[in-house]
Amino acid sequence: MTKVKFVGIDDWNRPIFKDDKKNYYGSTDILFDYDETEGNVLERVEAKDLTFFGNHFGCEPMGIPYDVQIIKQEDNF
Repeated sequence: MTKVKFVGIDDWNRPIFKDDKKNYYGSTDILFDYDETEGNVLERVEAKDLTFFGNHFGCEPMGIPYDVQIIKQEDNF
């Protein structure tokens, strides 16, 4: 199981998450304003909504689903 944390909203309004190996995951179906809070994102986005994006923020989604667990920023990996 890969643990991911919310890191922000990219230029396409997609919520982006990152694991401890600096891989990025995001949702292409659930979009937000750029200044959306982590709390609001975590209320709407579930692990099943995320796909693998690549190894840098803002990269194109590869559409590969992963077995991930979303954790809050204050939680440790």
